[in-house]
Amino acid sequence: MHAPVDIPPPEPAPDPEQPLEADYEAIAEAARRALHEFHSIIGQNRGRHAESFQAMARLHVYHLALDDCQSWPDVARHLEAHPGVVDALGLTGPVSRETIRKSWSERFHDLHLELERRAEALRDFAVGGTPGMQLAVGADHYDTEPEITAESVRQEAKREAYDRIRPILTDVVDFDRADNVSVPAESLIDYAGWLARRQDYPESMDTYVADEGLESAPFTPETYRRAVRNKERHKTRLRDGETVWVEPRDWSVALNDDYGGTDNWHSTTEAGIGRFVGELESDGVIDGPVPVCIDGSIRSWHRHPNGADKKPEGVYQEAYFDTNYGWKDLSANAIVDGRSVVLANLSMVPGDRFFQAVKYLVDRATDLVDVECFYADAEFSNTDICRYIHHIGESYVFRKSHRNRVRETMAHFTGRADWTDYEMRSPRKGMTHSTTLFAVEKRGQIGVKKGERRHEDHSQAGFEDFDFEKPEGQLTFEDLAPDDDVEYVAFVTNKEITKRGIDPALRPIAHDNSRTVWGLAEAYRRRWSIETTFRQVKYQFLPATNSRDLGTRRFVWMLAILLYNAWATVNLFVQFLAAHTFDEDRPDPPVRGKVMLEELARTDYG
Repeated sequence: MHAPVDIPPPEPAPDPEQPLEADYEAIAEAARRALHEFHSIIGQNRGRHAESFQAMARLHVYHLALDDCQSWPDVARHLEAHPGVVDALGLTGPVSRETIRKSWSERFHDLHLELERRAEALRDFAVGGTPGMQLAVGADHYDTEPEITAESVRQEAKREAYDRIRPILTDVVDFDRADNVSVPAESLIDYAGWLARRQDYPESMDTYVADEGLESAPFTPETYRRAVRNKERHKTRLRDGETVWVEPRDWSVALNDDYGGTDNWHSTTEAGIGRFVGELESDGVIDGPVPVCIDGSIRSWHRHPNGADKKPEGVYQEAYFDTNYGWKDLSANAIVDGRSVVLANLSMVPGDRFFQAVKYLVDRATDLVDVECFYADAEFSNTDICRYIHHIGESYVFRKSHRNRVRETMAHFTGRADWTDYEMRSPRKGMTHSTTLFAVEKRGQIGVKKGERRHEDHSQAGFEDFDFEKPEGQLTFEDLAPDDDVEYVAFVTNKEITKRGIDPALRPIAHDNSRTVWGLAEAYRRRWSIETTFRQVKYQFLPATNSRDLGTRRFVWMLAILLYNAWATVNLFVQFLAAHTFDEDRPDPPVRGKVMLEELARTDYG
């Protein structure tokens, strides 16, 4: 009896949905043949490099033609995975992401159009090849007469939106780096963007190197931290020739300076915000008056294990934090098509005047947009602030805390909504302001302890948080029986009020609520509760830091603010450019924050 013969199992059939190694090599060989004369056409070798000019030109044409090489890390990983491609292109070995990026932005900076033209020809060659070659260049995505679908319209809108925001971020987030420094600003921006995506600490350089496919760390974490700190400091040369960077004596932002410039992180933020708003206005996304909300945020101070008792510059004492201290920022945000766009941000330090800070936000907002009305919480309803907004011809609706005079006035209110003339007074400043006090029934807890409103885990309360039974059918105000023990939430406004109106929750038909008590309360609810901007900034875009340096704190907050505005701008553009593809009720953003950050990581600085 013969011994059984071991028959090897058949080779598995290749995945028809993935290009083969031979497909990639065939495209690379075609790139090599097409560019054999490229060096002689250019007529220059452009310096000494590890890889030849011709080989790198082939690589750029090759990756531009491929569908799955959309970023420098993608290209580096592709070369590692396909050694046959490396040989076909004439490279000595796999090339790092940083080498590819520098080659594109420096060595071939004036040849981009020529390389893209040749990549298009290479793509046409692959379309006529094997199914795998067609897949490699995404031919299945590019029909000669592509079907126009809602998704394709949105994707085109997203591409245009990204093209609009990328230059803003790369232009304004500079580090005042000279051209001859060993670490260019672009490398620092890349790292800052990665930290924002990962919400990680600057010490995570090893992870960054692995994620980005780098051969080695482009710089040390301390180099990055020093570049961030020095933007806020002053360069001083000592007698012995040593150069040091000195902290400013006064960390207060100079609010009287003209807007513009990027000499510190505040003015950098200002420049970026102005450009985002300008883009939205130029296309008509912002084309009329917009409501503006003013609010603040406090972030807990990190208590360093060494020197924990030493309070750093710029923090306020805040008992509800475990560390007892916090960093404070104020912000003015425009509500545009249901999304919040930051118009102004101010990092405050102890000793800053609150009125001057809010005045700056108001002035900056009115410079950038046509303000429909300012909305703010009770902390901002001071006599001087309301008086100033009225003085410059703008409107306001502010919550009002229930102090003695307010409570005494509301004791005469009847029904579920009422209003009366009211005089705001500031004995210390010797000023008064005539306004209107109005109130509506309180249907839940809108008031919290001082400070809790800004805690990270507390969101801004809105009228939708108030539980109540909605009566069935159409009701008028006369149908509502007054409650003898109504608890009110109070507001002040300089807008005209002509009547009580009807609670919008009752869904009144053919009723104009524009100049009514209920109408203004509803406007406050709608404007204030649309988005919680600070929560988005903190939980999606804020890089982590344990630094006690105020300049560093301002940088990470500025970066998060600009990334937030970029995200809001992208979504507003997509909604605007592809409006007909969305339902009227679209609570979710077309582009998620993390998706946008990944897309921005592909930015080419060339």
